[in-house]
Amino acid sequence: MPLYQRKQIPLIPAPKLDASEHGDRNVWVIPYTHEIFIKYEDYLARIALYNRPIWQCALTGKQSLNYKEALDSENTHREALQEKFPEGLKRQILELVQFQTERLDVLVNKIFEKYKDQYALGEIVYVVSEGKKLKAKIADVKFDDTNEEMSSSGVKASSSKSRKAVSSQITYRVQMLDDSGNALRQKSSKKYITKTVNGGETMSRVDKLSFTKTLIRQFIKESATKGTYVRAPWLVEKRLAKKYGVSTKLPEDLQRAKDEAIEKSKKRKLASRDAPAKKSKNNKGTSNNVRDSKKQESASIGKKTASKKQGNQKQSSKKQASKKQTSKSTAEKAKQEKKKQQELEKKRKEAERQAERDKKLKEKEEQKRLKAEAKKIKYPIEDLEVPLDKTLLSKRPLLSQEFKVPQKSVGTLLMIWNFLSIFGKPLGLSFYTLDDFETSLCHNMSNPRCYLVIETHVALLNAIIKDQLFFKGKKRQMTSRNTTARDNIKNESDSDPQTDQVNDESIAGSTQEILNELGKRWDKRIISPGDGRRGWEGVLIGCIQQLGTYESVPNLDNILSHLVPNDQADSDEDFEENYATLEIPDKLQILNFLVNLTTKTTVIHDHIDRCAEKLVELNKEKNDLIKEKRQIICTFAEISKGNLPSTSKTNTLNNVGNITDSPVEDGLDTLNARKRKLEEEEIALQKREEQIEKDKRKYALPRILPLGRDRFYNKYYYTDCIGAAVGEKYGTGRIFVETPSTYDLQIMTEKEEQRFNKRRKVEEASFNSDSDNQTRWGYYEEISQVEELRQWFNTKGIRELTLSNELTARYQDISLSMNKRQQDMAVSYSSQEVRRSRRTQATLATLSAQPYMKWTNKLVK
Repeated sequence: MPLYQRKQIPLIPAPKLDASEHGDRNVWVIPYTHEIFIKYEDYLARIALYNRPIWQCALTGKQSLNYKEALDSENTHREALQEKFPEGLKRQILELVQFQTERLDVLVNKIFEKYKDQYALGEIVYVVSEGKKLKAKIADVKFDDTNEEMSSSGVKASSSKSRKAVSSQITYRVQMLDDSGNALRQKSSKKYITKTVNGGETMSRVDKLSFTKTLIRQFIKESATKGTYVRAPWLVEKRLAKKYGVSTKLPEDLQRAKDEAIEKSKKRKLASRDAPAKKSKNNKGTSNNVRDSKKQESASIGKKTASKKQGNQKQSSKKQASKKQTSKSTAEKAKQEKKKQQELEKKRKEAERQAERDKKLKEKEEQKRLKAEAKKIKYPIEDLEVPLDKTLLSKRPLLSQEFKVPQKSVGTLLMIWNFLSIFGKPLGLSFYTLDDFETSLCHNMSNPRCYLVIETHVALLNAIIKDQLFFKGKKRQMTSRNTTARDNIKNESDSDPQTDQVNDESIAGSTQEILNELGKRWDKRIISPGDGRRGWEGVLIGCIQQLGTYESVPNLDNILSHLVPNDQADSDEDFEENYATLEIPDKLQILNFLVNLTTKTTVIHDHIDRCAEKLVELNKEKNDLIKEKRQIICTFAEISKGNLPSTSKTNTLNNVGNITDSPVEDGLDTLNARKRKLEEEEIALQKREEQIEKDKRKYALPRILPLGRDRFYNKYYYTDCIGAAVGEKYGTGRIFVETPSTYDLQIMTEKEEQRFNKRRKVEEASFNSDSDNQTRWGYYEEISQVEELRQWFNTKGIRELTLSNELTARYQDISLSMNKRQQDMAVSYSSQEVRRSRRTQATLATLSAQPYMKWTNKLVK
């Protein structure tokens, strides 16, 4: 079953429906899990969870798969295991596994040692005959008496010699095969060629990986199960036991152990269920005894009073004397009762003191035990299980959230910029920073024009149009688009007999007709750079109209109605003005739509192939450098002993180092020169290795992995390490932080949700104060904040140890990019202040002096 966060997510049980009552009710079924849903909302939520790339194959460990892919991977791996594992050994291994009580690793070692040098019927092996290695198939196996006794007893061979001795006592009759696996026949009689071979060193398996401990372990796990009680045996599945004829009747001793375990569990359940009932019964009995004693006392008192009334009234003196005696006796009884109560009170207080002392002793012992266990803990462990360290910062540094785009669109913004920074060169787009890209999206004027936005859209549209023209079989043409969109439609309709009936008045009067015509004509030519990319908005509208869907562009209707309104003209200037006034989320939706289309084009695929080839070359070169470094280390070791590796090399180095040839006797200067030369070579190799690492990041594929996660599962991203940003001053100059969504947190913290929420509230309350608690973004832009962040990390946790190591490895690049961004921002801020002080300067000139407006496309196509 596929795993999520290394855990199995249980399937939803089938609802209980009565056919007589719910016969006509609609239900929704997921085919690959067979789950049934009554509510459509529950079905959508479940299918959305299965479609996310968060699942892991339980058998192969592959990650970033959806549920269906992980399930197919498991089924494929099971089928491959069944095909690869020797069929002839399955029955013998299942018979050996059945009713065994050892641990899995012990059982695997036992099976491997027993059948390592033994072969089964039908198995393909190599046979050494007359010095040649021939392929053969085992047709029959015969055991000697001694080997049969050893195999039946199940004794493991103690050494390789004894195993070979056992295998040599087995006789195999094999059928010889040719190279293609077909049976060989004799030329004269055309009978099959067979040979009788003894085991041992004369035979070996063709596929050495068909019988390994890993395969045996997986075969046992998939074929048998083991109980949880003491001395629980391994039991083969019933279908496999029936298929291979394995006995399923438990031996008497194992059956007794199973019955005892069941009986003990029943007794524990009964004891826990009957305990309160016995208590109430005893209490009831004591109350009845108290009532009986009270009745007896009342009866005796009645008898005494009756006897006193029947006494002689004449003896008054005796009566008074008896009264005095009774009063004295009652006073004495009262004193005795008081003493008893005092003694009981003393005993009670003493018992309380003793209980308090015992409690304190237990607490001290518990503290000692916890301290001892803490010393035994081997770090790193789960981050939330690490105790708080007072030497570290108590709260995480505050995150900045001052984005120019809405919070929900930050992830889309980063994805688009990352794509353009990696594929900008093949698309014909120069590099620009994330700050410029983010500010350009806020540009809401058509005059002055923002060429950064224009060139970005044109680069994506041209890549899509080139693919469209290629698949249509038309020639790629470069044509000017300086006329209005309506004129373009008119001119094109004149040349097309199918659209002769379309006139200007009908197009101008109907928005839908304009959209339809733009959708038909947008991919006829690529957009020319000669006239300032005039008319690109019409091409964009046509592309959205023809290829856009509600899944790819959720706000499709509103975007098209804004770009082509009913009450406005349809010229290119109008389209450009309408696009500039679009909302930022709508602009990002359009760019995301174009990026998704561009990823399927030939330009992107060819670039990915070139990057893959370049990465292979760089990896080979890195391996060669590693070998050279090892050789230098070995040479250093030889020189430290006072020896030169060879005379020829010594003379060459002497010439390079401008040292005259001298005999080896006075070769102290030669050794020193050789050391200096080796040190220079080592430094050169180190520099080249660093350059290779930079080139590898430059040719990396467009998948940005996070630096890691902190204790609260927040992801940290640094995007200046791949693509075109590697050779620039900086790309983003920031470390971005993404918080997990509410649903992800519920799954990741389902066992310790209370402790997780309590710690998160204390340590990052300022950032997670929103009531919705959805996925949010923030960033660190100063190196001092990164230092404070590293002081907040507790490296005793698994996630934060990995994250801290990644930050340390890239600390130099991060500090350089952050410092350069801060310097550029300071210069830009000071220039803006100067321009604000000059009241005579025009507003448009001030806007044109912004950094994003100064950007030019040096790779224009």
